[in-house]
Amino acid sequence: MHNRNDMRKLQFTGDATIEEIYEIHKRDIYNNVLKLIKENYQDLEINEIDVVKISTQSKDHVITLTRDKFIASLNRCITFFEQTEEYEKCQVCVNMINEINQLKKTTSKNGI
Repeated sequence: MHNRNDMRKLQFTGDATIEEIYEIHKRDIYNNVLKLIKENYQDLEINEIDVVKISTQSKDHVITLTRDKFIASLNRCITFFEQTEEYEKCQVCVNMINEINQLKKTTSKNGI
């Protein structure tokens, strides 16, 4: 099941590379990763979320996170938010990682 509701859309008409676009918008992207994981991680029906769609002149690129990448993505968010000194967001990430790990234990114990 996909959640596409809050996917961030970035449109570019110039010849910027995906890497350049990422560098310019990484704060928005990390904030959106955090927001979307927070909104969706407790719903075990959702196996992946679309985080951002980057449209360039030549094609569209969609960054999608699968459930098994939520923790790794939150760890990358922590690294980013530490660099920008947004420690409250780091704590939100840590709390979600703990809750996701707890959900994993509970669902594997129950055979889900």
